[in-house]
Amino acid sequence: MARRGVFQIPRRPFYIAWQQGRLYAVGMSNVVAIQGQSASFHDTASRQFFGDAIRLVCCDLPFSTVFDALEQPTTDYAVCAIENSLYGAINDVYDLLVARRPWICGEVRLRIEQCLIGLPQSSIGKIAAVHSHPVALAQCEAFLKEHLPQATRLEADDTAGSVAMIAEIGDPTKAAIASAEAAAAYGMKVLQRSIETNHQNFTRFAVLSRQPSSYEHATKTSAVIELPHEPGALHAALGAFAKERINITLLVSRPVVGKPGEYRFYIDFASGLQEARTARALHALERIATTIIILGSYRAAD
Repeated sequence: MARRGVFQIPRRPFYIAWQQGRLYAVGMSNVVAIQGQSASFHDTASRQFFGDAIRLVCCDLPFSTVFDALEQPTTDYAVCAIENSLYGAINDVYDLLVARRPWICGEVRLRIEQCLIGLPQSSIGKIAAVHSHPVALAQCEAFLKEHLPQATRLEADDTAGSVAMIAEIGDPTKAAIASAEAAAAYGMKVLQRSIETNHQNFTRFAVLSRQPSSYEHATKTSAVIELPHEPGALHAALGAFAKERINITLLVSRPVVGKPGEYRFYIDFASGLQEARTARALHALERIATTIIILGSYRAAD
């Protein structure tokens, strides 16, 4: 762990180009590691950020496999879900950000529209089993209870993977929950669109690189802090940002392994590292925190 007042920022240089608000590696192909298969929501988020000229490295669960892929020299970036507007922070990913220390160089906010997908000859009335990721099944439970109360729910590692599976099985009584893009990719039929219970369902994805990127145009910074185990420490830490009128947009606590009762705090704040007010806030925070880790500074998603 860092000593008091020491910032931990990856030091290896990494040069990028900006074009229309997006990051592109100079002289490198955009090979992007994602969790899941092509046509998954991770794939959609990657293409929303980089465009279609990417090559995917598709990884299985757990999320650590995505971080493993990013550490390979043949992979340029990773795109990893970090937060859902209905289910909150994805804790495994937050823990991996500290353990592996990639650099967050961007983010994507993706509206999640879930679809019921079956074989071309299938219909809702024929469905006896629904396959998908457990979160996707939970997001659509109201629809399933109303329209498919008899159908068995079967969990899978990936939404798009569940579509690929039922396409291969060829059983018209089986359906999957995934995106419309997944249905098109595997030649399947969308039986019903927008079956998620809450349509204000967004997932935030972090765009990761092995090395720090330029933050000249950053409007947001992600960091991790650890504080003395004493009254008022968190209040004082947040006050360092309030004094500079910097908005804290996320605050997540996670237990510190090996220190029962102690926590580290993940914070996102609406200010880039290049801004003078950020420097002043972090300088004030140095006098309070025992550890400050900068995870990345980047342009916030629209």
